[in-house]
Amino acid sequence: TVDRYSSAGKLAYVHLRNVQGKVPHYHEMFVDDGDTDMLEVIRILYKNGFDGVLIPDHTPLIECAAPWHAGMAHALGWMRAAIMMAERS
Repeated sequence: TVDRYSSAGKLAYVHLRNVQGKVPHYHEMFVDDGDTDMLEVIRILYKNGFDGVLIPDHTPLIECAAPWHAGMAHALGWMRAAIMMAERS
């Protein structure tokens, strides 16, 4: 689990990826929407002093002129807000 590995200092690189469903019938979701409570993941990482790399993974596209960039902007903005919430808790 995230708690076990992060409290033991065993995580250096975390991809935040959220899905809905189970293999082989799952769908990629935005980091703030899916089966995993990503806000809780961020809280656990912060509580355990995680200081490694945290990046979005498999971010869905947003329909616009720059679909990949818009999806990444959404994910990075959400991640920054989640980290700020964890810091203030």
